Amino acid sequence: MKILFVRHGKSLANASSTVGTPTTPLAEEGLEQARKTGQDLRGENVSTIVCSSFIRAQQTAELIAAELGIPVYQIIVVDELGERRMGELEGKPKRHENAFFFENDTELGFESQKDLIARLSTALDKIKTIAQATSGTTVVVGHATSGFYFQEIAKGHTQFSEFDPVYQMNNAEFLEVQLTKS
Repeated sequence: MKILFVRHGKSLANASSTVGTPTTPLAEEGLEQARKTGQDLRGENVSTIVCSSFIRAQQTAELIAAELGIPVYQIIVVDELGERRMGELEGKPKRHENAFFFENDTELGFESQKDLIARLSTALDKIKTIAQATSGTTVVVGHATSGFYFQEIAKGHTQFSEFDPVYQMNNAEFLEVQLTKS
């Protein structure tokens, strides 16, 4: 079972340095990035695409699917993949360093680390079930912060204190999810 995680293409929020909301779409640059990522994934034997319900992730998944010849109606939306809820900061100018969005627990109304870990553990379980039912690679399109948590959970980490140092994927970047044996 091979799972590749893709961060969505550059969104309008990324372009304007604001904190995104579920309805933030891709910027023109993000549309091109997603197409390019789809082209880069052609050699990966992709059979399934899963994405978050946020518009920017769905747009990225649809453009990747088009490049791979996968019908859009076959994309599977997993609500639990959505970006971390950023409370009072959503839709506002970004005034914190990137690490704050990963490391903050509940300040400013953020979704707690514990709740985020539980939600993304559910997402991982769903995606593993989907991936086991296919013969090819499963592509998961998600977000920066929740994507970092998702990948750490896949490694078997169950608490933020166990996570590797915070890193943020670039827009439309993909990498293989390292799954613990279970």
